[in-house]
Formats: sequence, C-alpha cells, structure tokens
Amino acid sequence: MSVLRAVAVRVGCFLVLATLLAGPAHAQPLRVPPVAASAKPVAGPIPANAQTATVEAYLRAMRTQRYDDAFRLLNRAERSYYKNARNFASVYAADAYAIRAFALVGSGADGSHGRVYFARETARFPDHAHDADLVVTATVPIGVVPEADSWRIKDPGHPWRAFAAKAAASGNGVTVTVKKMSFFARRIEIVVSFVNAGPRFVTILPYGRSALRDAAGQRYEIIATKDWSLTDKTLFEGLRLPPNSQYTGLLQFADERRATDSAVFSLTVAPLLIDGADEPFALNVDSIAADNARASAQK
Repeated sequence: MSVLRAVAVRVGCFLVLATLLAGPAHAQPLRVPPVAASAKPVAGPIPANAQTATVEAYLRAMRTQRYDDAFRLLNRAERSYYKNARNFASVYAADAYAIRAFALVGSGADGSHGRVYFARETARFPDHAHDADLVVTATVPIGVVPEADSWRIKDPGHPWRAFAAKAAASGNGVTVTVKKMSFFARRIEIVVSFVNAGPRFVTILPYGRSALRDAAGQRYEIIATKDWSLTDKTLFEGLRLPPNSQYTGLLQFADERRATDSAVFSLTVAPLLIDGADEPFALNVDSIAADNARASAQK
C-alpha cells in the first residue's frame, strides 16, 4: 500500500468517525477519493478530561506494542469486529508497523455520541513496491465513544486480521509474489508483486480468471469494479510489463460471509500472455501463509 493510499484511508476514517459520533447509527459514511489525503481537518482544543485520558492510554499502548491493552480499550463493536486481541495485533505485525512518537494536536466538538481526536503519529511503515521501510508522519483521527459509564476507543478503517507473506510462483520468466493479505468485513485484499525477468513484454490480466482459495477449498472471486479507491486501475485495465521490470499492486476478493479463519491460501493469477506466444498461461501461488520473520521485525 502506498503512503498516499494509507493516509487517504485514515482521512476516510475521519468521515466515518464524524458520521458515527454526530448522526444515527445507521448513517452511511462517505467514500473519500485519494486526493482528499492532503486535506487538513479543522481541530479544536484538547480538553483535560476522561475522554482525552482514554485516547492517550490507547496511543501509549499502541506505541509500546501492548496490543492486549489497546484491544481492551476498544468499544464493544470494535472488539467484536476483530474477534480477539490476537487478530487485532496481527494487523500491525503484518506491516511491522511501529509508532515511534505521537502527540494529540486537536479534537472535534464534543457531541452526544463522543469526540474525534487528531493524533500526529510518526511511524515505520512498509513500502511494498520497493521492499523498504519508510518513516511516515501523518495526522490520524481516533474516536472516543461512551460505553457502560466509561469511554472507549473507535478506530475504524482497518482489516480485522492480516498477515505478511512471502509466497511466490514462477513461469516463462514471470514471478508472482504475494506479500500481504488483509481481511476486511466483506473482502480480502492481497498485496501482490509481478516481476518480468524474461526478454519480452508480458501482458497480465488478473481480472480474467484469477481466483483465491483457502485451505478448505473455498473459492473467493475477484472484485471487478471501476471504483478506483478499491480496485487497482493498472491491473484492472491490464498490465503490460516490460522486460526486467516489476509492478506491485492490490487485488481484492469478495468475502461476503467473513467466514474464513484459514491460515493457508492459494492464488491463481490468469491469464498472462508473453508477446509472440500462441497461448496465455496461468501461475498458481500455493502455500500462502504468515511470514513470521516479517512479523518478528516489528519488535
């Protein structure tokens, strides 16, 4: 995921929080295009109260990677979404994500449903396209809501579980590598890299016959939509990859039931066509599972 896309997701989370705190529970949040990532939310002063203390406790737990403690501070709906603290921690372990510093820089107006805070975070964040770590500083929204005579955290926009991966398949000079899998409420997102080490161009059309399967054989169909905030436009329209080059992008697969706790997956990417070849081919990436070496790099 690019830094721009990551920040855009957090800006989108601000509107989700604004909707949840200011309106009825059934209100639908707006979708925010990536260009909104540069927008700066209007923030007011930070009150000295229990709301602020809860947000600061959550951020301290996140910075020190005490994810069990951070999970306990989430509201009931968020805890239900993640299912357990292990899943919650996996979201950050998958990226070896580490907050180096944070500071509250403002808050929204106090509403009947809670308050939105804005935290300036400096964190290590992966650049999957270049296999490098970046240090990113960004302002992110965090909500606090009332629950059972106390305050709890609302921090939406994340997958309910995730894992880093390092599974690959090669053929005809082309290598497909799955680098990360993220599980959302109704979809599974895969970070995938394509490398063409051959002498000729290759055209990659993953929206043709690609499919994801779990260990039980359940098939997940690729989401083919022209909503570019969800779909990788380059891969959707067809990637023409020159010799000795690579591309890293995202593929989304439908998971309407949110039923899978599978630890192992396989991905079929098809069709791929080498310039001058008579027939297209497919690549099957098997044994996609958590890369524990990447997760341990977070420590």
